[in-house]
Amino acid sequence: MSIPVLGRDSVTVLLGLVRIAASLSFVWICKRLVDIATGVLDLPLKTYVLMMVGIMLLQIICGLASTYWGAYNSIKTRNQLRLGLFAHVLNSRWNGKETFRTGDTINRLEEDIRVLTELICERFPEVIITIVQLLAASGYLLSMAPSLLWVLVILMVTAVIGSKMYFGKIRQLTALIRSEDSEVQQLIQENLLNRILVLTLFGTGNIVSRLSSLQNLITKNTITRLNYNAVARGFMNLGFMGGYAAAFLWGVYGIKSGSVTFGMMTAFLQLVGQVQRPIAGLGRQIPAFIKAVTSVERLLELEDLQVEKFHGNILFPDAPGIAVSNVSFSYADAANHFILKDFSHDFKPGSLTVLAGPTGVGKSTLTRLMLGLLRPVSGSVSLYSQNGKSHLADVDTRCNFTYVPQGNSLMSGTIRENMHFANPDATDEEIKDALRLAAADFVFDLQDGLDTVCGESGTGLSEGQSQRVAIARALLHRGGIMILDEATSALDTETEERLLDNIHKELAGSKTIIFISHRPAALRIADDVINLQ
Repeated sequence: MSIPVLGRDSVTVLLGLVRIAASLSFVWICKRLVDIATGVLDLPLKTYVLMMVGIMLLQIICGLASTYWGAYNSIKTRNQLRLGLFAHVLNSRWNGKETFRTGDTINRLEEDIRVLTELICERFPEVIITIVQLLAASGYLLSMAPSLLWVLVILMVTAVIGSKMYFGKIRQLTALIRSEDSEVQQLIQENLLNRILVLTLFGTGNIVSRLSSLQNLITKNTITRLNYNAVARGFMNLGFMGGYAAAFLWGVYGIKSGSVTFGMMTAFLQLVGQVQRPIAGLGRQIPAFIKAVTSVERLLELEDLQVEKFHGNILFPDAPGIAVSNVSFSYADAANHFILKDFSHDFKPGSLTVLAGPTGVGKSTLTRLMLGLLRPVSGSVSLYSQNGKSHLADVDTRCNFTYVPQGNSLMSGTIRENMHFANPDATDEEIKDALRLAAADFVFDLQDGLDTVCGESGTGLSEGQSQRVAIARALLHRGGIMILDEATSALDTETEERLLDNIHKELAGSKTIIFISHRPAALRIADDVINLQ
């Protein structure tokens, strides 16, 4: 069982506290050793040398443990955050178009989650550890030289305030750079996925030039941010060096006056670092927190996506029908333009219906209403069985559908893996039957058969081959309704007729089939034809 994030961070803090204790003990041992060596103290030297060695070993062990645990905590937290947010995005309601572009979403799921993970696993524990270290080291120094402590604090706080003047601008630049990073991610992803189009229509020079312009803009803004960071760090370094100089001179004058021993001088120089480093560390955390705030805001935008309310699969045992009653639909960004207007039709159980009509009349929109991806503005879409059971089309009824969308829908991986996406429990025999039914038995003649690797979107197979494998994959799904959206557009007439004859002969009556097509082969076997206008 995995430890919750808060529990893992607590372990990180605990290891840090042990390191602080060891570090302060090391200062105390060094002071003692120097005072023993100079004759101020009459104590056994060997005992304190062994104690020093023991403390050094403890510091090494704690350092290794902290590094190991930090890496473990980061990977566990990052995976949990990415898994949860990815599932949230996948389950978010689809309203006709994605709210965020794919490249932007991926950038958020990768880079912004990395920054958030760093905030949770490193920044928060480090702030706690740093504050404890500052208080402990300050208390130790206060017991030895109260005035010196206040000099150090004033110098470092002044330096932090000086650097803080630039933090607002740094945050603005960080948000801008993150947005530009998303643009680069989107550009690269889209053009890699459409490389043939780039090579034949857009021209690689135009795309590379556009990428170069975006990268130049990021470089310019990054350099500006670096300049602001450099000025802020300059203030911090000035305070750090001033504090060290103050401690050194304090010790020098103290030794001269006889109020400071060499052991105390050694302790001063070590403690000044243990006071200054936490203050400087807290100052350095501010830009990191600013960067993290930007990432958190971007991730919250994904978290705000409305998720479909899934209550449980409602699976009809037979081939259900679909009753579309007076449905009107328009997309939110074109509310006055109705894709469908008062449309009604009864897709009877076990029937084969062809949806035809010119582009843009609402064929694909109608199927998305059936799938429960979209909601009608008025009217209703319901699934019903022959025994009278019915339910409005939504996410709960989507399990009844076997859907083959337009275009090439294969995923990267082997043909066998693609088939198992639809039915993880499918046997090789069931896969072969589905391939045969979809006229995709060419797979058996491939050198690697079911283990033939497909690239993204079916790369490695022809478009027609990919379509047939996609139909075979859909046939493995248990749903009693099959929707094929221009699923044979890349097939030659002979292959298309063989595929449709197979579907008609083996699935007629056992599945409700809706075929979006203008092609004669589909019209020939249809029980009903709907021409949308």
